[in-house]
Amino acid sequence: MAPSLSEEEIDDLVYLARTGEGAEFTELLQELATRESATAVNILTAAREEQSKATCLHMAAANGHAKTVTLILSHLPVPTKKSTAAVAPPEDTESEKTIVEAEPAYIDAQNSFGNTALHWACLGGHLDIVKLLLSRGASPAVANDKDQIPLDLAAFNNHMHIVDYFLAQSEDIEGDNAQEGGLAKETEEMDVAEDKTAGVGG
Repeated sequence: MAPSLSEEEIDDLVYLARTGEGAEFTELLQELATRESATAVNILTAAREEQSKATCLHMAAANGHAKTVTLILSHLPVPTKKSTAAVAPPEDTESEKTIVEAEPAYIDAQNSFGNTALHWACLGGHLDIVKLLLSRGASPAVANDKDQIPLDLAAFNNHMHIVDYFLAQSEDIEGDNAQEGGLAKETEEMDVAEDKTAGVGG
């Protein structure tokens, strides 16, 4: 059963994540988890703004609060490569599958405009946050409602340090796609487009 959080409790969690008040955020998160007999991940998943659908991770990432992002990520299961599930004993296969799928469901949660926390980190030019999210399995390929991936938001807002990081990591991020150009090819296509601008709705 999903935790039953009041609108005020959700607002408080989101506010503390947005302002980077880690100690208060942790205290409230633990208090709610205890009251609801739920895990921190359950509480985090339930705590989304009603209209924007933004999560606590969105807010911390957008505002460059690396410590708060790290704190939130610490409550999520460590991503396990799918190949590990394949070699696990039969009785462990399902639990491995759960671990693989549990984190992306939250870390790649999209707000009402389709943006993930990684989109917002790229939009804000927060390279440290981008690195944190990618290291924990955030997908760089999720597109928002305007068909923009996180790299697009970094490029459109002239955060070239983030674009350069994506390109440097493209082989690890995209795997076989990198052999066909991948992110480098997409960046070239964006450069060719004349005066291409795109506002971000959320």
